[in-house]
Amino acid sequence: MNTLRLANRAAARSVRQIKHGQLLGSRAIANTAARSLGVHVPAVLRSQASLLSTARSVEHSDQEWTASAASPPFDPSDEATVQAWTERFLDAVRDVPAATDPARSAAVLRELVKSNLLSFTDMRDAPEKFFLAHRLLATVGLGGFGVRFTVQFNLFAGSIVGLGGPEQVASLRDIQAAGQLGCFLLTEAQAGVLSGLIVETTCEWDAGSQEFVLHTPSDKAAKNWISQGYTAERGVVIADLVIGGESHGPHAFLLSMRDAEGQLLPGITVEDMGTKTVANDLDNARVCFDKVRLPKDAMLNKFADVRNDAYVQTTDERMRIEVIGQRLLTGRLAIAEAALASCRVLHLRTEQYARGKVCNGLAGEVRLSEMPQLKAVFRESEAALEQMAAFTAGVEQRLNSCLRAGTIPDADLVDAIAVAKIRCIDVALERAHALRKEVGSYALMHATGFELVDMLLCCKFAEGDSRILQQKLTRDRLKALQKGGAAAALSGLLGEHRAEVFAAANLARKLQPAGRDVAKLAAAMDEHWREIYDLAEMIAERHIRTGPRAAFVEGPSVERLTPAATGFDADWKGKLGAPVA
Repeated sequence: MNTLRLANRAAARSVRQIKHGQLLGSRAIANTAARSLGVHVPAVLRSQASLLSTARSVEHSDQEWTASAASPPFDPSDEATVQAWTERFLDAVRDVPAATDPARSAAVLRELVKSNLLSFTDMRDAPEKFFLAHRLLATVGLGGFGVRFTVQFNLFAGSIVGLGGPEQVASLRDIQAAGQLGCFLLTEAQAGVLSGLIVETTCEWDAGSQEFVLHTPSDKAAKNWISQGYTAERGVVIADLVIGGESHGPHAFLLSMRDAEGQLLPGITVEDMGTKTVANDLDNARVCFDKVRLPKDAMLNKFADVRNDAYVQTTDERMRIEVIGQRLLTGRLAIAEAALASCRVLHLRTEQYARGKVCNGLAGEVRLSEMPQLKAVFRESEAALEQMAAFTAGVEQRLNSCLRAGTIPDADLVDAIAVAKIRCIDVALERAHALRKEVGSYALMHATGFELVDMLLCCKFAEGDSRILQQKLTRDRLKALQKGGAAAALSGLLGEHRAEVFAAANLARKLQPAGRDVAKLAAAMDEHWREIYDLAEMIAERHIRTGPRAAFVEGPSVERLTPAATGFDADWKGKLGAPVA
């Protein structure tokens, strides 16, 4: 074991030396990467140069990248492997606490991307490592960098892995080598986290030029609160595909947002959303498109494509919301796990403080940790957090199988992921608040971990607001009740989950008079909103009670909290150099 530790330290030193060399030569690397991608400024300014350069040799296929250029094999069942990778990853993110503004934070992520400790394809090839990375960041501190990280590896790169064809997935090799940053452009000004998946941005096929035209038709369709949207060179944008005047619904497109000098490409407008109460190391942007032209290969074409000016389904799996939303599923689970890890380390640090804090009691001096109310909080939190960790790890195991196989999760797993997202964050919020109420002025102090708890609210509405997910659970339950018919309902009333079946049948009865009248249905849902969320809670309880249990690969939680920044450089935009092209 000592030999292993020495080897890990030597490897960490080597990584630091290599990274220092990359920093010194970043401009040369940028220029080399630009040439290898075939990115020439005049061509880019004219019409978005091809995202899949012909300069890349044909043999750089998706499969070959997985075998040769992706990160080393990761055996989640081997404790030494997990520990060694954990140490290397934590060393790579050691500068995160000092990266207090978006310019510095983006620079840290670029170096982490180039280190290839986590490959863009690890979501598919080593999903345990992908989720572990999110949990490790949360043990250091749940801040803006964690959001930046998951946008890069899950929403941006993960969308290309999940929705792109072989050449598009292979292009991730060059993007990662260059340390380019990407963003995910889904939410819109009038269709945010509380509105579900509504997309008014259009991407229309121009048969004459054989290009797409990406356009923001109104202010309400502006892409809003796009994390890493200000510093990113690339983006995956979700837009309504229009061919010959016919809408084919939301599809994903890969685009360049900036040229080789870091300037925004014609027709793209990016505005900073402004100073926030938390996570000011993360840039959030409002992005608009004014008839931006994209090459034909911009459309992520694993499931659908445009051929001979017509829409073509390329697999048996048709493009639909469930397909586009795959990265929202992985994101929901990663966020749920991060919230649990963050709350757990908050308790670990507070418990350590309480064991050393001496108070006056009726019978003399007593440790704060021995106060009955605080002992109860620790005991109750331990039980609640452990229950959710076991359930969530079980959900992750099921999802990992789908990620490796490239299959779409079934309805039960989709619901289980939603339950993990909803309940993990609710438990984290509740237990952090209960702890805060019992530790006095300690909860007001910097570097305790309590300064980070507001990030749990960000978790609540990221990757699908909890209320939207609850509504989906209830809607799908009502659909299942309707599909099963009276016989299934009667059978359910005699079964183990009779209370849930009764609640679903009762709610369906109250909503039934509205029929297909949207206005009446909306009024009925407003009237019975409590029953809607109560049924969702019952569904969640069933999943938690009956779902398979597992454990995370790293074992028990370890507290590594580092003090969060107390301020940030408001003039960070002036520090931005030309992003890597």
